[in-house]
Amino acid sequence: MVEGTELPGDDTALAELLDTDGAVVARVSPEQKLRIARALQSRGHVVAMTGDGVNDGPALRTADIGVAMGASGTDVAREAADLVLLDDRFTTIVRAIELGRATFANIRRFLTYHLTDNVAELAPFAVWALSGGSIPLGLTVLQVLALDIGTDLVPALALGAEPPNPRTMRGRARTGNLIDGRLVRRAFGVLGPAEALTAMAAFLAVLLAGGWWFGEEPGAALLATASGTAFTEIVLGQLANAFACRSESSWIGRRGFRGNPLLLWATALEAGMLAVFLLVPPLPGLLGSDPPTPLGWSLAALAVPAVWGADALHKALRAHRVR
Repeated sequence: MVEGTELPGDDTALAELLDTDGAVVARVSPEQKLRIARALQSRGHVVAMTGDGVNDGPALRTADIGVAMGASGTDVAREAADLVLLDDRFTTIVRAIELGRATFANIRRFLTYHLTDNVAELAPFAVWALSGGSIPLGLTVLQVLALDIGTDLVPALALGAEPPNPRTMRGRARTGNLIDGRLVRRAFGVLGPAEALTAMAAFLAVLLAGGWWFGEEPGAALLATASGTAFTEIVLGQLANAFACRSESSWIGRRGFRGNPLLLWATALEAGMLAVFLLVPPLPGLLGSDPPTPLGWSLAALAVPAVWGADALHKALRAHRVR
């Protein structure tokens, strides 16, 4: 521990003194707090500075994050700070940091969930276009809107309310872009293709089982049943995806289903909305889908193990590379 009167006068020497783990400086003046903030910033550190007096204003303004006392602090300190502690407790800073890290992670969960769904929704249109119409369109535009607004919205919001876990405060904070290569690879290279492939496979299997062949025009009833199967597969895939998105490193068998009651209610509502879209008139006719056949239900249900299996394999391979 070093007291303020013992600090070196040279800024370079001060930076070298402070740039160590566990350095403690006591009884410093407001001017010395300003020097400490600038010295640490010169070494590339992100500086958080606390204060409550008028003279602490320059240090609070210079620091990357100025923290003022809300109950006992002066108006000058509160105006200069980025964060005001209403209860004047330093433990509140830790809780605020935990909440900030959790919010950053939750936004990434939300984005991963929605980007995965986009891959599965675009796949039928891409297959139809690339085949020159030889393969019928697996989804209608209204079905895509029903997926985005009707079934996906509530689970996505529930992921945004995922509570902090014990690992939230471990290691350095994530300060990069919300959408980075890691997120894009997971959504567009792992989870999205798992949903898209199973959806198209279920769609084509129902068509083939109904007597259709490539290049032919299927009957309206058969096409509606196959389309309803693809729609069901994507909803079930997104239901599984919601639990997979709770963690970027732990697979569902390790993370489990507990810890976020809102997500359990949201996925139950998602399943209920699926039943409404498939069974409650006039929605099936408007969407252009009919309930799946027993074969269609069994194929659509494969979306759950397909998404969880792809997610588990991806996380295992990434953990192996890290080790």
